[in-house]
Amino acid sequence: MGHVLSTPYAELYEEFLEFERRRMSSRSFPALQTESYALLKWLEHEYILPEEVTVQHVLQYKSVVANRVTRNGKPVAAGTCCNAIKTGKRLFRYMVTSGKRESNPFMAVRYPRIPDRIHRNVLTEAQMNALLIRLRIFNSVGSYRIHVIAELLYAAGLRIAEAASLLPRDIDTRQRSVYVREGKGGKGRTAFLTGYAAEVLEHYIARGREQVLQSYCGPRSYEHTLFCVGFSMLQHEINNALRIACTGLELPVITSHGFRHSLGTHLLRAGCDMRHIQVILGHDDLRSTQVYTHVNKDDVKASLDTHHPRKWSSTTLNTPGGTP
Repeated sequence: MGHVLSTPYAELYEEFLEFERRRMSSRSFPALQTESYALLKWLEHEYILPEEVTVQHVLQYKSVVANRVTRNGKPVAAGTCCNAIKTGKRLFRYMVTSGKRESNPFMAVRYPRIPDRIHRNVLTEAQMNALLIRLRIFNSVGSYRIHVIAELLYAAGLRIAEAASLLPRDIDTRQRSVYVREGKGGKGRTAFLTGYAAEVLEHYIARGREQVLQSYCGPRSYEHTLFCVGFSMLQHEINNALRIACTGLELPVITSHGFRHSLGTHLLRAGCDMRHIQVILGHDDLRSTQVYTHVNKDDVKASLDTHHPRKWSSTTLNTPGGTP
């Protein structure tokens, strides 16, 4: 990281990471390392000891983060500021728990509002069906694996990182269940499969996975996993395949996370209970699930415009004898 923290900050940094290491997934931990280091580095630069941090200091740090720019010179997203505050809350919660402080100043600071962009990564039911049909047409081992992953992601609502960490024994096709080893926050959970997705995975585990392994010429670092490839490579492969397939079908281009967003939206439209959707998607907090109600507002507005007796009519507005 270049800069080396001085003793009091470095000691807190190491203690905090050691405390959190067992409580987080291997994917989430590096981000915690980076964000907590940035916070402690800023405190050191401002000559503020962690034990002396006040709410005013936190607000100052929030402003500093919000004014950062990306490598392209653009302002950082609101989510970046949210992550910085989350890390601060976690760090100072540790300090309270370990008796280093009596209170957590980050608890008094609100997160910035994140714009709702989920609808950009969602397909309609008909569009999703067309996409899955296209992905069912494969001409290589790699494209076959994409087909299997797509069915899994849309059936169970998994994140691509969760799918990458699966082992063959995590799939129970008879019970139509999936044990997610490393969910968000490092927590395990059980997800569920549709009947068709269970059949697709059963065939893949019995026959297809061996063909995937045989197709590799280089190191097999991930041969123990279900899909035999690491998270970054798997994400790259499926996002590239989705871009090609969506473009070819003239659909909005979605990413791997679009399967999860689309599933939540489709279940809500079909009348599925919100708490059932919460369980299916593995949300700890119902508020995370409720984002799909905001997406559905577009449907409600369209329905209102279509069916309301006072719907817009340009032929009656401001015309002689017409009633505006």
